[in-house]
Amino acid sequence: MSGPAGFNQERKYSSFPGEIPPPTPDLAAHQDAGYKPLSILSILGCIVGGLFCVSMVAGFTAAFVFNTPWLMPPWILFWPGLAILLCAMGYQRARASENTLGGEKLAHWGMRLTGLFILCYLAHYSAIFFAVRSQADQFARQWMAILGKGELDKGFLLTIKPPRPPEDAQVRSTLEITYNAAMDPLSKGVYSGFKARELVRLMQLSGGKVQSLVLKSASAPAYEGGGYQVRLIYHIEGPDGSFEPSITVLGMESPTGAFKGRQWQVLLESTGMNQRLRPKDGTRRKLEHLVLAVDFAQKWTFAAAHKIWEIVIPGTLSGPEKALAEKGAVGFTLPPALTALGGGSTFAAETPERRAFLQQANAVFEGKLYKLAPDFWSDSKMKDSIMEDLRVSFRPTTNSIPAGPLLGPSEWIRIDPAVIPDYQQEGNKIRIGFDCLILLFPRYQIFATLYLEGEDLGENQKIDWRVAEISVTRGASMPGGGPGGRGGPR
Repeated sequence: MSGPAGFNQERKYSSFPGEIPPPTPDLAAHQDAGYKPLSILSILGCIVGGLFCVSMVAGFTAAFVFNTPWLMPPWILFWPGLAILLCAMGYQRARASENTLGGEKLAHWGMRLTGLFILCYLAHYSAIFFAVRSQADQFARQWMAILGKGELDKGFLLTIKPPRPPEDAQVRSTLEITYNAAMDPLSKGVYSGFKARELVRLMQLSGGKVQSLVLKSASAPAYEGGGYQVRLIYHIEGPDGSFEPSITVLGMESPTGAFKGRQWQVLLESTGMNQRLRPKDGTRRKLEHLVLAVDFAQKWTFAAAHKIWEIVIPGTLSGPEKALAEKGAVGFTLPPALTALGGGSTFAAETPERRAFLQQANAVFEGKLYKLAPDFWSDSKMKDSIMEDLRVSFRPTTNSIPAGPLLGPSEWIRIDPAVIPDYQQEGNKIRIGFDCLILLFPRYQIFATLYLEGEDLGENQKIDWRVAEISVTRGASMPGGGPGGRGGPR
């Protein structure tokens, strides 16, 4: 309706029932131009996600600038995950507020940016995880193969932090001098201890004839100690049974260029057995042999340390010769001439039994049991003195009792039953080698292998063990003593 003076007048609607009121402006549509409070959840999500993104950028930048590997643990994804959750909740809260809350776009961009950095992190972590784990697995398998070949010097080198000593003709001397100093007479140095470790012995005795070697599990690479550290557990089926070693390796790069590329190292302090040897059903007889052999070797070395000759002398023989010497030892006392000379005197024997006993006693007293192992090592200046002290160590007049209080103070010769012995069998012939410690007080500490020999004649037949030889592998100054001491055993 139009009014006077050309003005249009709005039509007046009455409020009578049945009349439709005019449409009112949509107030919510005009509130965008005004202030709306932001969703707290959106703000918190963006703050947490932003901190994660900033830490990622800072970490990658530092790794690039300082040429240092950078790897955050997987649990760090909890924070960007929380950020996305908060942003999603804030986004839904703003959508459901009928346009009274803001923060939809903020939450949307927070989720996008955080998700992008999560993908970048996962790509970075996955590349490192699979590459490093593959390298660690390859190195650990190579190390076990080296042990299986019996190359223990090379195997020990791979446990040393790079740069390592060169693998040349002098490597044994380098390892002995640098890594094999014992703390006390009854202990082994690091190098000797390495050779006696259960895993090393099992791989060495397998002779490289491992039937199955499967990677059971691998830890996520962790950047510790200047490199990537990985713990690997293997399941190995060997000739005598199955076992599971746990091997921890460390791969590092030199920031100073001391060595090239990533070099790997076996961390001995973190390496051991996850599951010890589980013998096969067919090795029961072999285990019985070992139990009986340990008992015989311990009794023989105890008798040798206490100079009980009626056990020591026949214990180096077998068969009829052993029976003859045992009869000759009954009620026998070494004559003064034999004691003074330190050797045998066959003319003093009035019976064949006594003669057999004295003949073998002469060989033992003259040190005929000792043999130098092919890999024998000692300082060249003390080698002759060591061999002379060994040669007379079994003589009745030699005083081998240590001066200081030690575990088993009079046992100058002993085997280590805790170390896996060297077991060899060809047909019925059995040869077992035990780690043997010989203390020539006060001058020398000797490491050797005491070999027993016997013949398996059947299930119900007792093996007639004998001490075949004592193979000397290492001689060094007694910890706390030296070649200039009071003199060796005489």
